[in-house]
Amino acid sequence: MNRTWKLTKVLMKNGSGLLSGKRGNWWKNALIILLLAVAFFPMISGYVMGVMGLYDGLAASGQQSALLGMGMAIASMGILIFALFYVLTVYYYSQDVEHLLPLPLKPSDILGAKFLVTLVYEYVPTAFLLLPLLITYGVKSGAGPLYYLYAAVVFLTLPVIPLVIASLVAMLFMRVTSVGKSRDRLRLISGVIGIAAVIGVQVAINRNNAGEHSFEQLAQMLISDNNALLSLVTRLFPNTRLGALALVESGALAGLWYLLAFVLVSAVFAAGFVMLGDRLYLKGVMGISETAARRRRVSGDEFDKLTGRRSPVLAFASKEWKVLLRTPAFFLNCVLSCFLFPLLVFIPVLSRPDGFETVGEWGQFLQKDAFAGIGVAVLFVLAIFMTVMNSVSATAFSRDGQSFFVNKYLPVSYVQIIAAKVVPGTILGIISMLLLCAVLGLVFHPPLQFLVIALLASLPGIVFLNLIGIMIDLRMPKLDWDSEQKAVKQNWNTLFSLAAVVVIAAPTLYLVFQVTPSLYGISLLLFGLFAVFDLVLWRVLVTKGPEWMEKIKS
Repeated sequence: MNRTWKLTKVLMKNGSGLLSGKRGNWWKNALIILLLAVAFFPMISGYVMGVMGLYDGLAASGQQSALLGMGMAIASMGILIFALFYVLTVYYYSQDVEHLLPLPLKPSDILGAKFLVTLVYEYVPTAFLLLPLLITYGVKSGAGPLYYLYAAVVFLTLPVIPLVIASLVAMLFMRVTSVGKSRDRLRLISGVIGIAAVIGVQVAINRNNAGEHSFEQLAQMLISDNNALLSLVTRLFPNTRLGALALVESGALAGLWYLLAFVLVSAVFAAGFVMLGDRLYLKGVMGISETAARRRRVSGDEFDKLTGRRSPVLAFASKEWKVLLRTPAFFLNCVLSCFLFPLLVFIPVLSRPDGFETVGEWGQFLQKDAFAGIGVAVLFVLAIFMTVMNSVSATAFSRDGQSFFVNKYLPVSYVQIIAAKVVPGTILGIISMLLLCAVLGLVFHPPLQFLVIALLASLPGIVFLNLIGIMIDLRMPKLDWDSEQKAVKQNWNTLFSLAAVVVIAAPTLYLVFQVTPSLYGISLLLFGLFAVFDLVLWRVLVTKGPEWMEKIKS
């Protein structure tokens, strides 16, 4: 265990960002946190107001404890999804793995240290998902000091079980796919299937649980038991019920027993993970850097086609695509997310047996011009949010690492390189929007005209956020990394781009609601406004971008 702690400290110090332990950067880190807090303040304020409203509504029937359980279950699901992307690259595709394997360390030492490092970084999304809920609930319920002490323990313990589940899923399919020449391709396909399977199982469990109770049975349960709704919302992650009850009963001795049980269950999961990992990890990580290539004879016409002259922008953009698709960390965190996020929006619908029938009725409102205009604005915001979440443009230069400086010696202008960097993120943003419209068409059955207009109105916004991401990453590229994971997941530029979405979305929606809502009016307003913004940003990149690239030093 001592070796695990020492290795954890080494990995944290050699990492990046706020946890790297680098001296002299504390004021920059503090400034980053302050700027992010200001940017996310409107979103967090809205979250807190929503929690307060839910608390008042549930408290009327004595079911306010369900709010804690629901928040913890949602946070656990979010942690699980984030961890599925994260653990593969941290455990297997990090460059430090090859240096750690020859050392006199047990597989459990390496795995335990990587688990703790991953756990620390998982506290960032957990803080966004859970802390406002815990603090707001404590204030609304008039909780005492013990509540906040218990809440701190719950916050620190909650990510353990979702992270264990994600880690075991990753290790199992890495062990199964550790043979064969096309292991990288097989592992990427298996990773997609594994993530889809985990989400599918959770949806199936929710549908089964939701169908067990009729409305009359549910009403009777709510009357007879103050924690009945808590039991229902925590079935996805049963351990969260213990954590919620510990907070609800924090003023009594029972709260302490619930808290100890919550911590004990998490400790058992962690211990079981280390024991299983000791058997699975080493066989799955051996030969992780080996690659295979196919040899084939190329005809003269094919050779001319491969070596023919192409547009520098298209050639560079093609190179970016190949890097995104062939690098596991980039594929899982950037490309795959553009396909998953449109589907994740509708998980609550899929989780209910009558979900499609319930929301299908909402599509009738889109027949009305005013509701259709508001719907376009909502889809616009979702489009720019999904564009930022794939983090392709916000890490466009950071993904190059130290090879970025090769760009300075290529016979290609800086403007052409910048233009090529914009292409992948824009295409993936459009793909996400197309998938979202397809899912909307299947679920809501809106008019085809509405979907087409919403897609066209969102295009300038998608381009705008990609230009913003390129500008942020060009000004603050993260080139010093030893793992592709750090370039995309431990990169503050992604959070800055997300903050830009929050800052842009709020005034955009406010402006939309100030005008007379209509399908064509709002669509033309959004399209024209952001088309002008695109032209301005592109002009800035064309004039200042080459100067910024030239100033980047090793």
